[in-house]
Order: sequence, then C-alpha cells, then structure tokens
Amino acid sequence: MKQNQLNALIQLLDDPDEGVYRHIREKFMEMGLDAVPHLENNWESSEEIFVQQRIENLIHSIKSFDVFQQLKNWKQNGGQNLLNGAILVAKYQYHNIDEEKIRSKINQIKQDVWIELNDDLTAFEKIKVLNHIIFNLHEYKGDRKDYHNPKNSFINRVLDSKKGSPLSIGILYAVIAQGLDIPVYGVNLPHHFILAYEDEFLANFAPEEMATPGILFYVNTFSGGAVFGKQDVLDFLKQIEIEPKEEFFKPCSNIAIVKRMITNICYSYEKVNKPEKEAHFRELLNLFN
Repeated sequence: MKQNQLNALIQLLDDPDEGVYRHIREKFMEMGLDAVPHLENNWESSEEIFVQQRIENLIHSIKSFDVFQQLKNWKQNGGQNLLNGAILVAKYQYHNIDEEKIRSKINQIKQDVWIELNDDLTAFEKIKVLNHIIFNLHEYKGDRKDYHNPKNSFINRVLDSKKGSPLSIGILYAVIAQGLDIPVYGVNLPHHFILAYEDEFLANFAPEEMATPGILFYVNTFSGGAVFGKQDVLDFLKQIEIEPKEEFFKPCSNIAIVKRMITNICYSYEKVNKPEKEAHFRELLNLFN
C-alpha cells in the first residue's frame, strides 16, 4: 500500500461511522504487521482518545491474528517443538514478550542440570538431578495459594515468578529434560498433568505395578518432582471417579499439551471473571477443536 493511501486510511480513523471503520479495519488487517509501526506513530501524535483507542484495538487485532496464524502453522506442521507452542500461546496475551529472554533462562537451567549429569546415572538419579536444579537451586514451584491465576499458565510469567500450574511447571520440566535427551514426556491425566519417563528397554524390567509398558515411572512436577507408579495413577483415577483409559498412562502429543494449556487459560479467566479474555482465548482454542 502506498504511503498516501495509508495516510488517508489513518485520517479516517476519527470517522464515527462504524461501516467506515470496518472497511478501514479490513484494510489494516490485510496489511498485517507492516501496518503496526504506522499505527503506533499515529497513536503518539493523535490527541483524540477515541482515535487512540481504535488504534490500540487495531494493533491488538493485527498482532493477535499474526500469532493465531503462527500457532496454526505450528499445529499443521505436527507441533514438533513444545517450547515454541508454549511461547506462541504466551504471545497471544503478551504480544511483545522477549522470546530470547525466555530461551536464555531455560538454557541456563538446562546448563546447570547438564553439569550434574553423567552417563553412569540411572533414570531415577537423573530425575533427582533435575528436581534438585529446578526446584531447589532455581526455586520453581507449583502455585497452590493462587492456583487459578491465569498468569500461572503463561511460560514467560512462570519464568519470572517461578510459580506455575501443574501444566506449565510440567512443560518447563519436560522442555529442559528433552533438551538433555532425558526421555520425559507429558501425560494428559484428567484433572492433573504429570510426566512419564519413557524407556522401552528399562520398562521391560520394571515391576508391573510400577508402570505401563514402555514407561518406567511417572513424575509429579507440581509436587517437587515426586516419582510414582502406575498403581498411584489408578488410585488417583478411582479417587476422582473416572474410569481408567489407556491414554491416561501414556505420553500425549505436544499439540494435545498446548490445547490443554489454552483450555486451562480459558477456565482460569472464567474463574477470575474476565469474560473478554476468556472469549479471546476461546478463539485460539478453535484451532484445536
């Protein structure tokens, strides 16, 4: 779009006619992120609150749609990288987050774990190292006091506050473990998110009561990395009166994890009575339904 056409559209932002505004909005949405710098410049120069609010809404819509498209592509490509999916969900709320800062913090934790690892450690010993570095040295923990706070579901806020939900703490733990070739993956257990240590060879020698085939044991990251077995999962399902299914014992896909993350965010915004935020994320959830 030529500069004179762009300027003409911006000048029409003060038109009270909603039909005119819808037309302008469509044009800016077609431009995408390229329109944002121009809108930001005009926000600063505008003296009308009405125009500033329209500009803010336009910028928000453009950036949200861009993240929506990125997450759509991530899903269509198989959701290969869990951290990328979690970052995109966070960007849908916090458009200007520093991705490099997020990756740098996670890499520092990963580096601290790597220093303590060696090839002679057993699976249990590796989990013990992960638990010590993540929960003791870096002091991450599950947020039990403010459990339904939506901030507990966003990876950037979890890294800042060092508190999170069972899902977000589990994602952080899994990303670090997988980055060090430790086979720890998410399990979509109802009402609680846990991790499974997957090892086909070792599982052949694991007691039947300890795990399902291919799984050596499970890890509850919301409780400091507690290790437990299959029977504990069965007891939990019995307690919450849900019939056991095979999927409750095996690792799920990254796509399923991110879908659950968005679902949890919608529920959290519902609990704290923020219907606009809830509706915003339900639009994102439509990608997975």
